[in-house]
Amino acid sequence: MGLPARLSRSAIQGLLIAAGLGAATIAAWWALYRQQSVMDALPMDRMWMPPTGTWRWSLTDFALTASMWWIMMMAMMLPVVTPMALLIARTDRGRSSEARIRLPAFLLGYLVLWLGFGLVATLLQWQFHRFEWLTPMMNSRVSAVSAAILIAAGCYQFTPWKIACLNHCRAPLGFLLAHGRPGWVGGLHLGLHHGFYCIGCCWAEMLVMFAVGVMNVLWMALITLAILSERYLPGAHAKIRKAIGVGLIAWGGTIALI
Repeated sequence: MGLPARLSRSAIQGLLIAAGLGAATIAAWWALYRQQSVMDALPMDRMWMPPTGTWRWSLTDFALTASMWWIMMMAMMLPVVTPMALLIARTDRGRSSEARIRLPAFLLGYLVLWLGFGLVATLLQWQFHRFEWLTPMMNSRVSAVSAAILIAAGCYQFTPWKIACLNHCRAPLGFLLAHGRPGWVGGLHLGLHHGFYCIGCCWAEMLVMFAVGVMNVLWMALITLAILSERYLPGAHAKIRKAIGVGLIAWGGTIALI
């Protein structure tokens, strides 16, 4: 009875972790969908929109824009980090309490780095509105800027930095064995370390949102699928990475020539 009971408890723990992360992911996607629906339904004089001039941005404007990016990061990156979270839970089975990596601390460190990325994206959006590269609805209005973003993101797919970060993200067990440390501090450090490589892998794909529309939920979903595919599809990651790069470069080049 002991071994099956332990297996049962482990399976239940894995299901609870997956359910919790899944629920948070669904909530984030629902919030984005509702926000886009409200923007589409309300007349422009009744909705909040980022001001055009940088001098007109208030703390409220910064906070609302940053919170939008934070929810986007939650929606797009929680599915990406879920396999790593489940791996940590599996490797902790049978360990004493003192030897376990604290999963909440790992997730906190990971999400804190993506919050930082969201703040950087907020500052970029602030400048994009300053130069009137985005409409009040946060869509691109300058084809040359959109083309440059797409081509740059496509080129990044072929750089050594992208390949190194992607290889790290595709080998979570080796990373966990090399860098995993017990306790809350160890979990936080592991989350920050993993988040650093994750941002190195995905930042250019995230910035594609400035070309396709910052609040375009369909493109958020497509970019998320692209990130998951190049990371987790067995035996096809290199082909998918290159296909994404070629596609973005071709798309950007087409826009530049029109």
